[in-house]
Amino acid sequence: MNKNYCVVSFKDGAFKELFLQFIQYKQGLGFQYGYSVQSCLLRINSSLNEWQLESPVLTKDMVESVVARRPAEAPATQQKRACLLRHFAYFMNDMGYEAYVYPAFYNVKWIDCFAPYIFSQSQIQSIFSAADLLKPKKMSPLYNLVWPAVIRMLYGCGLRISEALELKTVNVDLERGTLYVDKSKMGTSRYVPMSASLTKYCSEYAEKVNLSAYEYFFPSPSNGRYSANAAFVQIKKIYYMAGIPRLSNGQLPRIHDLRHTFCCHALEQMQANGHDTYYALPLLSTYIGHQGIRDTEKYLRLPVYGHSSIIAAEAAALPGIIPEVPEYEE
Repeated sequence: MNKNYCVVSFKDGAFKELFLQFIQYKQGLGFQYGYSVQSCLLRINSSLNEWQLESPVLTKDMVESVVARRPAEAPATQQKRACLLRHFAYFMNDMGYEAYVYPAFYNVKWIDCFAPYIFSQSQIQSIFSAADLLKPKKMSPLYNLVWPAVIRMLYGCGLRISEALELKTVNVDLERGTLYVDKSKMGTSRYVPMSASLTKYCSEYAEKVNLSAYEYFFPSPSNGRYSANAAFVQIKKIYYMAGIPRLSNGQLPRIHDLRHTFCCHALEQMQANGHDTYYALPLLSTYIGHQGIRDTEKYLRLPVYGHSSIIAAEAAALPGIIPEVPEYEE
């Protein structure tokens, strides 16, 4: 048995052992079922423990209670919980337990009106500067070195936060300026070239940290990897230090918005260098690890700081194209 197959701690209850077997079963089939999925299963287990059962059984009332949308919960989060619980119920049935399967046609339906926050170039520089002001901590002596490097890697390579945190030292080639993302989303792996400036920064970072002594490129104080929750806290703190404005919902931009920003800035730079968007978009899609161009298109939004250039272009092009409307005479 792989000792590292489960990275979260399930509380004791009627379903604990089944959840552990379920995770191992899915991983054995080739599914990643890493920290994010396991954390969701952990919350499902906690909800089921509230029923205080002595033996595992999933009734319709229990399932609908777990699947029900929480206050202010994103539809995607509810959808993920429903999907995982459905697969867990199938697994329970196969194991000989009674379990109600949440119907697939009850999947959450919603219109995706979400628009990511795109940082301006000056805001990115402010974030870098704020990160560089971090000080080492007694319990985390590499604190001031790790997080500025994480921020630069997220923006400079457009990585998902899980890809950055799980990046191992052996998978970063600082001589060639490339990193290898191993079995990320959908189980796909890819090589990611870094810019010359990011490669130079990471080389200096590796020397200061003495990375040869660590398994992970961004090591935690315990010589393991940081959790997504730790990254959430630290990066939001850096946003605050950088003076990034809060959104209409009162929250700071998401960590994932750095990935969206990378896509917009990268495409903008390719266009400025004369690359046709028709050819640039597939390259960008492959670089960030998307399965197709349609996924990448959702990442691209017109940033506020780009509006002025469009207005200027309109002002130059419109005269003589749109006919004037003569004053109406009675």
